This record gives sequence, C-alpha cells and structure tokens, in this order.
Amino acid sequence: MVVFALIVFAFILATIAVVIVASVSRRQPSPTGPSRGAAKLLFTGIAVVVVVIGIGLPVVLLIDDSDTADRSTPVGVTLTADQAVGRQLFAQNCSNCHSLKASNSVATTGPNFDKMRPPEGLVENAILLGRARGNGNMPAGLLTGKNAKDVAAYVAAVAGHASPGLGR
Repeated sequence: MVVFALIVFAFILATIAVVIVASVSRRQPSPTGPSRGAAKLLFTGIAVVVVVIGIGLPVVLLIDDSDTADRSTPVGVTLTADQAVGRQLFAQNCSNCHSLKASNSVATTGPNFDKMRPPEGLVENAILLGRARGNGNMPAGLLTGKNAKDVAAYVAAVAGHASPGLGR
C-alpha cells in the first residue's frame, strides 16, 4: 500500500512539474524558445522525477520487501519480530525432528506440528524440560530463556495451519 502511494505521489509531482512548465512557457512567449527560467524549472522537475522514481522508489521497495519477507510464512501467517527469531531457532534446533510447513521442515521423529496445534506454554515446557523427563526422544534444555519463548511463540502461531480444517 505504501509503495502504491509513493508511485501515485511521484506521478503527481511529475504532472505538477509539467503543468508549471507549460504555464510558464505560455506567459512568456519567445521566438527563440522557452525562457531561461522555464528551462531551469523544466530541468529541475525532470531531475526530481528521475531521482524519486529512479532511485527513491526502488530503495523504498527493497526496504519494504525485506521487512515483510522476514515475517511472512508459507502458511499465510505474518510473524512478530520475536516469532521471526523463533522461526530461525526452530530451523536450527527443531526441524530435524518435527514437521512444520511454515519452516519447510519434514521429519518423523517428533510430533508433526502441521497436524496439531499445541499451546505456547506446552511447547515452551517441552523445550525446557524435554519429554519423558528428559530421557525420551526430546532432551531437556534444547533452548533456554528468551530463545525458548521465541520458538514456542512461533510454533504456537503457525502450527496446524497447513492441515485443512484446522485453520484459525
């Protein structure tokens, strides 16, 4: 939406520059062409349009795209900053055992998060304490503190979104 507004604004600026140049050149007819002031105004208007459209707009698009790309998922959930960190940690620590379409992970050792929707607290508890009192397939203390909370928030946000009928 911001990009669309910037494009419209750039074209409005270009239109205003053309109208000003046209009106200035009509008021001061000259057999040799437009006046020196009109020529400077035209050059300035063209320079502004080139800078805004040619340089400014691509920079804004790159900045805007990088921010949304970091927070979007294949299952259509937009992540918070903490959940985006959790996604990276999940890929590094959890994707070898758990299936989760939002992380493009397919594994069979641990529970398939595409078929279930565990609450954030349960996920954090499993990360901190493991399962089967830490003696099962999932060891205790894989992550701690804020890292455990971020992964738990990420899994709770995206789990179950890949399976039909389980969407929020």
